[in-house]
Amino acid sequence: MKCYITNNSPYARKVRVVAFETGLYDEVEWKTITREERGDIQNFNPLGKVPVAILDAGDIVCDSPVICAYVDSLTSSRDLIPKSEPKRWHVLTLEALGDGLGEAVIAVSQENQRSNEKRSQGIVDRQTGKAKSALSVLDNAASDFNDPPLMGEIAVACALGYMEFRDIVPGWSETYTNLASWYADILKRQSFRRTAPE
Repeated sequence: MKCYITNNSPYARKVRVVAFETGLYDEVEWKTITREERGDIQNFNPLGKVPVAILDAGDIVCDSPVICAYVDSLTSSRDLIPKSEPKRWHVLTLEALGDGLGEAVIAVSQENQRSNEKRSQGIVDRQTGKAKSALSVLDNAASDFNDPPLMGEIAVACALGYMEFRDIVPGWSETYTNLASWYADILKRQSFRRTAPE
């Protein structure tokens, strides 16, 4: 399998963490591309987004939840996405919340990179509000997070990593202390140390 990623995408990081956690990291041919090269990805994903994976048979798998589910299906040693209900739906819902947090902080980051005359404070405020709402829910849920992490926790931690990297919600760890404590612990895992944003 070949997987196209960018260095700092929380979604690409999520796939890399899953590959580490399942013991398959070295089985993947990782192709890191630059922002300028992202247009080339449209040959594989018409949306031009990473990550995108090309399987050995030539099939194309797009979007991090699908790629992560595929990687998780390759090993029976540990299910990052439980097969049994209702735990499966809890994990996938937490993954969706983590991915949504990532979308909000990416939107703020992109808006902050615009020139002052093109920057929309309304977008920044709206997306920051979404991020803070997600952080509040996650802070309340953190004491029940799985250890070792499953797919939901991995998505949340990757979104938090990008949020910190771009400094989107400064001082968040002082407000959402339960989540911050959990996050500090998960960062000790090799899968997160090896995939930190640069």
